Amino acid sequence: MTQWSAISRTVPSIHSLKNTKKLSSKDVAIVDPELAETMPVKLTANTGMDALTHAIEAYVSTVACDYTDPLALHAIKMIHNDLKKSYDGDKDARTSMHNAQCLAGMAFSNALLGIVHSMAHKTGAAFSGGHIVHGAANAMYLPKVIKYNSKDERAAARYAEIAKFISLPGSTTEELVDALIAEIKEMNKSLNISSCIKDYEGGIIDEKEFNDKLSEVAANAIGDACTGSNPRIPTQEEMEKLLLACYYDKEIDF
Repeated sequence: MTQWSAISRTVPSIHSLKNTKKLSSKDVAIVDPELAETMPVKLTANTGMDALTHAIEAYVSTVACDYTDPLALHAIKMIHNDLKKSYDGDKDARTSMHNAQCLAGMAFSNALLGIVHSMAHKTGAAFSGGHIVHGAANAMYLPKVIKYNSKDERAAARYAEIAKFISLPGSTTEELVDALIAEIKEMNKSLNISSCIKDYEGGIIDEKEFNDKLSEVAANAIGDACTGSNPRIPTQEEMEKLLLACYYDKEIDF
């Protein structure tokens, strides 16, 4: 659906986002919900949260515009309404999700993404214990990055708009941002997605290896193609703190 492809290699360990416009961009995309009817539940959960991340990051991107905002917002609303039902086997909801991921793809193809994806790209194949599946990584990192980005006034206002659009409670921007974070965490829980890297797939990412590679992974994430359109550009220290928060499920206060 988009001009981007996620490519993983084990030697050297790398998971990166590549612009494959010359190879993959077509004039027509066939969005057929029957293609997704037999997806297993874990794939349904991970790809659904990946699509939600696409839409949220596109909406708060520094290059979001009047043409991408409606696509992103409607995709968020559809995913919020239908992902859990699709996960539980509802075929009508599965059709809705198939359409929603397309809308989210159209949004981020033009508005770009942010550091949730930067971090997911650079942690995905970085560790010997196993691969951190892209959608699951996005799901785990999204609440942390929202809190980090909400220090930016424009980003906070946009997260609050998302919360209002899906009818979450809150009377202030801060309350609405926190409500959005809480809702995403609840969605992850309902989809059996771990809350942090340390618990992912029963603990396949070794703690010592994670900490040994922290500086390198953080630097790679800062250099990722998605970082430039994030509302805040993290320093090396901030990116390391973000990654540690995602590993240990720590609160973000910086």
